[in-house]
Amino acid sequence: MSTMKPLSRNGRQAFTLVELLVVIAIIGVLVGLLLPAVQAAREAARRMQCSNNLKQLGLASHNFHDTLREFPKNYTKIGPNAWEAASANFHILPYIEQNNLYDQGQAKIMDSSLTEGQRWSFFYGTLFNTPIDGYKCPSALAAPRRGTHPNGWDGPGVNYGWSTGSRTETVWAGTRFNGMIAYSEAMRMSDVTDGLSNTLLASELLSGSGATGSSGQYPFDFFYSSNGPFNAVVDKDFPTQAELQAIGIAARDSASGVRSNNGTMWGWYGAGQSTLTTAAPPNWEYPTTGGDCCPGGAHDWGVGIVPPRSMHPGGVNAVLGDGSVRFITETINLLTFQRLGNRRDGQPLGEL
Repeated sequence: MSTMKPLSRNGRQAFTLVELLVVIAIIGVLVGLLLPAVQAAREAARRMQCSNNLKQLGLASHNFHDTLREFPKNYTKIGPNAWEAASANFHILPYIEQNNLYDQGQAKIMDSSLTEGQRWSFFYGTLFNTPIDGYKCPSALAAPRRGTHPNGWDGPGVNYGWSTGSRTETVWAGTRFNGMIAYSEAMRMSDVTDGLSNTLLASELLSGSGATGSSGQYPFDFFYSSNGPFNAVVDKDFPTQAELQAIGIAARDSASGVRSNNGTMWGWYGAGQSTLTTAAPPNWEYPTTGGDCCPGGAHDWGVGIVPPRSMHPGGVNAVLGDGSVRFITETINLLTFQRLGNRRDGQPLGEL
C-alpha cells in the first residue's frame, strides 16, 4: 500500500530551512545592490540643493550690486572695536528673504542707548546664532553647537564662503586681495577685469569637528602653524605646489592647536567662517591652516590657506561671478584654480 506525504493545512508544502536561507540570501544581495543606488540618488538630491543654495547666493550678490553698485564687503564694523564686525552674509539677508533678521540688526546698530556689551551680545549671542538653511549644505556634517577652543563661540553652522582670491593672506590684507570679495574694500563688476564667468564668487566650507588642542581632524578643523612656510612663498598670488606642500606639512605636524569652530557662525567675518581662498585646490589633502600671528593666541587674520571643502565625492560646488554654478573637481589643475579665484590676472583660465 503506497504512502503519501502529509500536506500543510493550506495544501502547500512548507518552506524548508535551506529554502528560507536561500530567500534571505537573495534579499540580502538585492539590498546590497540597491542600497548604493539609493544612497547615490540621495546624495545627488543633496548636491542639487547645495547647488541651488549657491545659485541663490550668486543672485543675492547681483541684486545687492544692482542696488548699491558694489558687491557686499566682508567686513563692516558694528561696534567701536576692530573685531566687532559683520560679514557679507549679514548684508545680503534682505536679498535671501531674511529681511526680519537684517532689520533687527540694523535697529541695534542705530540704537545709541545700547552699551558695547549689549550690542555685542545681541549680534554674537542671538542674531548670528540664528540658523539659516540657505547657508548650510545638506551633505555637510552639522556644526558643533559650541566650539571647544578656549576662545570659541557658539554658532548654527555655515557651509559657504566668499572667495577672496588666490593670495595667501586671509583677512587684513586690504587692497592686496585679488578675489571678487574683499574685506573693507568695495568691489564692483568693473573691477573683475578677467570677466564674471571666469572668476569664482563663492564655494563650499566644512564645519569644525569639535576637537580640542592638537587632536584636530582634517578636513574639518582649522590648524595653526608658524608663519615661516608662508613667508617663503615667492609669488603670493600664485603659490607653487612645493610651497603649498611645505605649508600643509607644517600645519599637519603643528602642535599649536586647532580652532574647531570654523564653519560655525555665518555673521563672523573670519576666514573659514565666511570666506575662502583658491591658493590650494578643493578638498586639499592637507589641513586648512593659518599662521599664528600673536604670541599665545591662534587668530584668523594674516596668512592662511582656506580651500573650498565639501562632503560631495570628487569636488565642490561653486558659483561664478556671472551667477552660474559649476562642480569643480578636486583634481583641477592648480594654476587653473588659482586663476579662477583671481579677478584681474589677465591670463587664459584653462579648462575647469
